[in-house]
Amino acid sequence: MKLPDSNDILKFMKNPSYRPMRVRELSKRLEVPKEDRKAFRKALKKLILAGTIVKIRGGRYRTPQGNAKKEAFELPTSRAGISRSGKILGRFVRTGKTGVILPRNPKIPPIRVQHNEVKGVRSSSLVIAELSSLPERGAPLGVIVDVLGKAGNLGAERDGLFFEHNLPKEFSQEVMRESNEISSEVLPGELKGRVDLQEILTLTIDNDRAKDFDDAVAVSLTSSGYKLWVSIADVSYYVKLGSAIDNEALQRGTSVYLPETVIPMLPERLSDWTCSLVENEKRLTKTVEMDFNREGMMLGFKIYNSVIRSRFRLTYTEVSHILEIGAKGSKRDHALIESLKIMSELYGKLKQRRLDRGGLDFDIPEPELIRDELGRTIDVVKSERNVAHGLIEEFMISANNAVAEYIFYSKAPSMYRIHEPPDFASIKELSQELKNLGYNLNIYGKLKAGDIQRVIFESKDDSQKIAINTLILRSLKRAVYSTQVEGHFGLALDHYTHFTSPIRRYPDLIVHRVVNSLINERRPPYDEESLEWMATHSSTRERFADEVEREAIKIERVYTMKHHLGREFDGFVISVLPFGIFVELREIFVEGFLPIERIRSRGRRFKLGQDVKVKVIGADLERRRVTLGLAGI
Repeated sequence: MKLPDSNDILKFMKNPSYRPMRVRELSKRLEVPKEDRKAFRKALKKLILAGTIVKIRGGRYRTPQGNAKKEAFELPTSRAGISRSGKILGRFVRTGKTGVILPRNPKIPPIRVQHNEVKGVRSSSLVIAELSSLPERGAPLGVIVDVLGKAGNLGAERDGLFFEHNLPKEFSQEVMRESNEISSEVLPGELKGRVDLQEILTLTIDNDRAKDFDDAVAVSLTSSGYKLWVSIADVSYYVKLGSAIDNEALQRGTSVYLPETVIPMLPERLSDWTCSLVENEKRLTKTVEMDFNREGMMLGFKIYNSVIRSRFRLTYTEVSHILEIGAKGSKRDHALIESLKIMSELYGKLKQRRLDRGGLDFDIPEPELIRDELGRTIDVVKSERNVAHGLIEEFMISANNAVAEYIFYSKAPSMYRIHEPPDFASIKELSQELKNLGYNLNIYGKLKAGDIQRVIFESKDDSQKIAINTLILRSLKRAVYSTQVEGHFGLALDHYTHFTSPIRRYPDLIVHRVVNSLINERRPPYDEESLEWMATHSSTRERFADEVEREAIKIERVYTMKHHLGREFDGFVISVLPFGIFVELREIFVEGFLPIERIRSRGRRFKLGQDVKVKVIGADLERRRVTLGLAGI
């Protein structure tokens, strides 16, 4: 590996995801050989003397301008706030021979387009524009650089979502080159120091469409109870700290799962094959081996590098069929069926222990899109959660808990998953709203998750349960990443981290590297301040991915309702606001908005969980909203 030159160093520091680093981390990320560290320090000093980079407090280095991340466009607060080079998404509206672009961002004023720029562009097209002039008076001028289709059209809105959120459609050539250089074959020399688990009946359980298999599980009965192996893809073996792949993964932070596609954190060659725990393929893993007594209490655990061969690739539906409907008629292997029965037995005890210690157990369904032969969404239903979903969830919680304890008691700098208790004001408001529904939540004294879980258990029918779950979720804080061990309120655990999904979450990859350093008795890979930055960045990227995924689902749900305009549906109230109410439909898993003026006109009042009959009067893909009216009007 050659010593990076000044251009390599500057290119790395100008990356949008770069934050000030010390020499040690810089040299690791730029893959500087140990024997060249001294020369690397001299190269940094030369760049400082040239004024190209600066050294700031804490011995960290950055470019003089810092690293403010460029967005697809700047959000203007005034005319001067509009970026001259930024691109803008908006709807083109013809006005005679010319036209204007109405930006999706309401903070950006309408943009005039000259008549020679609009030839062939239809009115109401969703376009991407670039500002060409900002005159002192009058509207700014722009140039249309791309036409996505008709605004409100499903395909155009999908493409617009990619632009609005600056979603990457591919990896850089450097990342792809690195990815292609990584061998997918597991060589005998790579097994040194790894525990061979290939003879254990190990399996993966995921959804029908999954391609990236992070985790595999195995179980056996012991004289004291149960032994559970949770084996996780050893992504850290392939993705080296500071490599182009690693820097890109850090910037992305997480994979983004959209209805039509996945924007992976890692190149597909790694995520779908080399690192993925594919059926009947030898794979390098990290394993958490846990022993439980007959009541499901963890007696101890071991964490080590391993090699496995997943025997079966199962789906949630298939496992549910075997466990809930019965194994009779199943063509699956007898040993597999017996293993699943033991897993189900252990799962039931782990879940009960979690509930007994006060963990929360929400039952909020996710939307599942039903498509026709052309790929168009024709229905939205509630995704089925079954015993298989719960089984994998509990096993992963146990593994994440064990790893967090392992790292915590080793005192190594790391990243944890924390969930703080809700603040008093939120709980007081929740208590009043629950009281209006006939439920009592004692808010005085130290609130425990178990107090909230009791209300969830007591909730009556489906409509009220969903309303109560929604209220509770709104009162709780978001779980985030942190270098501090502050516990997880929702799981009622003192120590928790994310370890089980390194193919799709960067924090898990960080934790894998920390575990590596402990297993091999080496220095920690990260210092505290670097981890603090990455924890904040990872939390931000997670929120970003959640927002994009929600928007993408909204587009599909609203599109579905365009085919039901004028139709009446039974529904129930899931949110009451000063300007209207949100109603969830029973027949199609879609929510719509009923404006306050349409309620006042009928002199009606509504409360959470109340049944209501509504009519679909609007389905606006541009605003991502289904508008409802009261039935009978």
